Amino acid sequence: MEDLLVKYVRNECNPEEKQWVISWLQNPDNEAYLRGLMRRQWNNPCVTAVDSPDWQRMWAGISEQTKHLPDEPEPPLYRTVWQRVIRIIIWVMCIITLGFSVRLLRQAQLPADAIYQAGDKPYKRVPLPDKSTVILKKNSSVRVSSDWSGPNRQIWLNGEAVVLVAKQPLSFRLQIHTGNHVVTETEEGRVYVNRKEESTQVIVEQGKANFILQDEGLLGKIKAYELKQGEMAEYNEKSTQLIRRHSNLSAYSFWPKAN
Repeated sequence: MEDLLVKYVRNECNPEEKQWVISWLQNPDNEAYLRGLMRRQWNNPCVTAVDSPDWQRMWAGISEQTKHLPDEPEPPLYRTVWQRVIRIIIWVMCIITLGFSVRLLRQAQLPADAIYQAGDKPYKRVPLPDKSTVILKKNSSVRVSSDWSGPNRQIWLNGEAVVLVAKQPLSFRLQIHTGNHVVTETEEGRVYVNRKEESTQVIVEQGKANFILQDEGLLGKIKAYELKQGEMAEYNEKSTQLIRRHSNLSAYSFWPKAN
């Protein structure tokens, strides 16, 4: 680079080299390099002008020329704002993509979900990893998720059962899936669930629960209804009709004692 600068000072550059040197000199980032040349010239006063040009005088001339150059116009405010918004969106999308990738990788390493069936037995007890218990009635089945590390601990029920939900850690809940887009979740309690054909019936015998309906699609609207002790929710998927009312708990006394 120094040789090219010397050629420029001696007016020995071709047009392309001259234009390149001018662009290089007008870049403030290159000031440190020129100052280094100036410092070396000061420290070696014996160097002749033929061997090395007067870099200090050269830099002063370039500074004087660039001082009168017109300033670059600032971009409009709306363009700056949109550029920031686009950067934020890109960062958010990258974070979401990374999260989904980690989740998919983790799920791929998990064992398969466990499936339990009552068969012809009148009742079948199924212990869950969090010390909860599912009591299946005859010809009923439950699928238990293999992933219990997150706040949503999930089971999928088909048939009739009572779920004894042990007290969950803070912000954790047990989710009971019945049918398409129908979920009952609770943090602690005793819940009766009956899933047959296209109908779901849920009765809260102890504690409280949320009866959740979600429309189809990833961004489907979610509706949640709180059920307290003694309350029942019946939902028909075909007619999308929901009935909520108080229930007579004694009508379900055929269940064995849970405790």
